[in-house]
Amino acid sequence: MRERSKFYITILTISVLLFTGCGVKPGNQAEAGADSTNSTNSTNNTVEVLETGSSSSSQVVVDTEFTARDLEVGYEESTATKITLNGSSMEVSGDGAAAEGGVLTISQEGTYVLSGTLNDGQILVDAGDSDKIHIIFNGITISHSQNAPVYIKNADKVFITLNEGTKNTLTDGAEYVQTDDNNVDGVIFSKADLTINGDGTLNITGNYKHGIVSKDDLVITGGTFNITAAKDALNGKDCVKIKEGTLNLSAEEGNGIQSKNGDNATKGYVYIAGGDITVLKSQEGIEGTVILIEDGTINITAADDGLNAASGSSETEEDGTAGTNKPENQTANAPATSGVRRTRNAANETTDTAENTADTTDANTAPANGNFRGGFGGGDFGGGRGGDFGEDTNCYISITGGLITINANADGIDSNGSLYISGGSVYISGPTNNGNGALDYNGKAEITGGTVIAAGSSGMAQGFSDTSTQYSLLYYFTSVIEGGTEIKLTDEDGNVVAAYLPDKEYQSVVISTPELAKDNTYTITCGDQTADITLTSVVTSNGQQGRGGPGGNGGPGGGSRG
Repeated sequence: MRERSKFYITILTISVLLFTGCGVKPGNQAEAGADSTNSTNSTNNTVEVLETGSSSSSQVVVDTEFTARDLEVGYEESTATKITLNGSSMEVSGDGAAAEGGVLTISQEGTYVLSGTLNDGQILVDAGDSDKIHIIFNGITISHSQNAPVYIKNADKVFITLNEGTKNTLTDGAEYVQTDDNNVDGVIFSKADLTINGDGTLNITGNYKHGIVSKDDLVITGGTFNITAAKDALNGKDCVKIKEGTLNLSAEEGNGIQSKNGDNATKGYVYIAGGDITVLKSQEGIEGTVILIEDGTINITAADDGLNAASGSSETEEDGTAGTNKPENQTANAPATSGVRRTRNAANETTDTAENTADTTDANTAPANGNFRGGFGGGDFGGGRGGDFGEDTNCYISITGGLITINANADGIDSNGSLYISGGSVYISGPTNNGNGALDYNGKAEITGGTVIAAGSSGMAQGFSDTSTQYSLLYYFTSVIEGGTEIKLTDEDGNVVAAYLPDKEYQSVVISTPELAKDNTYTITCGDQTADITLTSVVTSNGQQGRGGPGGNGGPGGGSRG
């Protein structure tokens, strides 16, 4: 029997996030998700940015600001250095760049406009530590058979702008020959902060490993991206931040988007403020120590977890070893420390301020779940787990807006810490095996707004915690329901409160919408199975839970809980 762990949550006032619920319209998924939170971040005056989400025990500092230069796509053409790519040669007009042996080396701060085709060559940025480099992709095609077509070896920060109306294509080979001490492993590989913006298109084929890699921050504020990679499509060691853009990502044996930092517990987060993101193929759809989704339309197909909050090393560390969130490989968290408030002023200077240190949670204690098994009840009802996985207080997932659709073979949403939902619409077609669940968390799962419909197997099903303020239900069906069978919840007057059409078979469903109210009776109908459920408490469960089995498709990032 598990001992219920205690920890304290400090609700933080965050000026740049709007924690609002989203109403549900009768009908299908698209209708239900039409009303999502939309936020804009200021970039000029002093701005208070996200500290550590809803969990004051996490050390991760999430900066939700995009600087003015992250958004700037214009440049002074008269002073820019222009490079014309001519197959196996290059013409350079201006200062700061030189071409030799198929390699264009950019060595000083400035703006560089590239156009044309380069066969088996490379753009190399090797500038000063304080240099900011602006590169304009103005219709380029670059291939390199043995290394990254774009290698940013040294700079303070690099901005790549995709010129409006242009198509830009980068391709690498299946094997790399390393040229220095860095383990270069992406089509675009950067050792510096990297921002990509603009209104053009970037096509990337990563035959060796990753699509775009930054060993610092990876920021995307615009453009259309079509990325197919053998491993991760997007990988930022310190963070991946997305404001706008259309991203079509296919990771053959990796993750759609990943940010994990095994060297610094305050980094390794994914922040999505908007955009249209489709993960067509992946192991983990989106993975980070912390995942914060504020807005956007996100559609994920994953062989393992859809969203996964897990600490540990990145898949693309310098030693070439894959990261993992298995307990034996995790770095033990220190006792929960204070949250950190980061502010940024007009001069782009940041200040970190420590908050109170009131949390004494042991990161290795069991999650606060009551192992509730069938019947009506409340309070962190989650059913049993196969293994005793401790809570990682540095990890959490926070969803405050957007429309998120997940089709996952393992857990739909998996947090090694906690899960917080306060807005947006989330639809999950989860696992069919009883070793995984549509929702899976080791801390608590609080819902205070938004809409969630999560369908999956019943053996490891979890619902929301009784610390939630929005009502929810978890229902176990007597038998497996075929995929493509609509889930429909109606009120006592027959009005549709929630509806969703899962892609795969399911035997349990979690539903939470702002319309649900205490002591009201609702009818759930799925094919020929129907039941009346009265919400006796903020979390209500009914039906007979299945038996947990071995988890499936567990890989780096964890999905196996059997």
